[in-house]
Amino acid sequence: MTNGIVNRPKEADSSEKHAKFNEELHNYLLNQEGNPAQRYGLLLNLDPYSDRLFSSRDLYELVIICERLLNEYSLNTNKRWEVDKIIWGINKFAEDLKTLCLVALEQNKKVFAADD
Repeated sequence: MTNGIVNRPKEADSSEKHAKFNEELHNYLLNQEGNPAQRYGLLLNLDPYSDRLFSSRDLYELVIICERLLNEYSLNTNKRWEVDKIIWGINKFAEDLKTLCLVALEQNKKVFAADD
């Protein structure tokens, strides 16, 4: 699933900023959290085969989810080769999505999650 900043879903392809949430990360976090996920529900309980437009309220919740992910799966190094690839991916995605959400909120826009 790819997330982008938009005013309307039709603008998703032209969004300059994206955060990619791949299936491997999604499955890993679902296995850790259980299905349906409680703590990261807004992110993990999305239907991977449909699109979703996140409201401003959703964006605030996603920022909190990203902060929790970054705390729970924190990195002790900036050297990618020293870290498990899943943990590195979670951190990269959480940082990207948090930035995307904050920029969208600042610009009074929404985030569109599109099925890949």
